Amino acid sequence: MELIRLDLVFSYWVFAWYLLYISSITLFNPKFALLIGLIENSAYLFLMIYFNNSLSKIILFIIINIFIKIIPFYTLIKTKYQIKDVISTFVLFIIYIFWLKINNKLDVNLYQYLNKIYKSITENKSDLPLTNYLERVMKTIYNGK
Repeated sequence: MELIRLDLVFSYWVFAWYLLYISSITLFNPKFALLIGLIENSAYLFLMIYFNNSLSKIILFIIINIFIKIIPFYTLIKTKYQIKDVISTFVLFIIYIFWLKINNKLDVNLYQYLNKIYKSITENKSDLPLTNYLERVMKTIYNGK
């Protein structure tokens, strides 16, 4: 299993944007991007449950998303996003695509990418960095090593 680096996962880019926003380093509100991420991750969660992923993977998925999407979205619930914020989401995504290209990680088309996600869910695999790390920590704690 090839572990994906943090910088190759768009959700972590959005979380970094959120941190910059709440630190007043940027004026562009990431609320729209977080909303899209929550919708996408709700679909992933449904698929994980449907395909009987292990309870530990589902719980880790939920915990990670609570911290990188739900809490950030909740803290922004009273803010309003504007068209500039929506455009910023797409600009960040384009920059992310260029980052993937620079790192030679843009060698798949959309169908292959979606198929990889589907396969990861249906085969109960963890190839995302934070999920993988937390699984290793839990195994270490559980096994006492």
